[in-house]
Amino acid sequence: MSDTAVLPATRYTLRRDRCVIELSPRPPLIRARLTATGGHWTPGSALTVTLDPGSLRTPIPFLHRAFRGGEITFTADEVAEDPFVAEGRVAGRDVRLRGDVRHRDDHSVVVWAAGIVPPARRKPRRAGALVRLLARRRLRVEIAIEFVR
Repeated sequence: MSDTAVLPATRYTLRRDRCVIELSPRPPLIRARLTATGGHWTPGSALTVTLDPGSLRTPIPFLHRAFRGGEITFTADEVAEDPFVAEGRVAGRDVRLRGDVRHRDDHSVVVWAAGIVPPARRKPRRAGALVRLLARRRLRVEIAIEFVR
């Protein structure tokens, strides 16, 4: 976004068909994608993205079965626009995303950001070995989302 461009302080809604959320552990063993079920963003204010853990897509067969459960929500109370910085929480873990906001037209904006999710403090007890392994690692998160008015 250019230095002189300012987004109107209106509420934007996440466009589900134009949203990519990618996860990869550090060091990168696998890459996975999640689907967002909804979300909204008010520039200079709150950002909320709701994820479906059952939508996990990865090249490892049957890994998506390990991530069953309810929706996961990423929330950030304040979001800077230029540069885009969102500090929030997802599933009890802190997330800091940094990136860009691109103005597409009068009715939509595209947000790209990346960040690191630190390892979980409490390890899941009833999960399989692979889920416990992923919980011990830092995750790199990359998002590309289009928001519309």
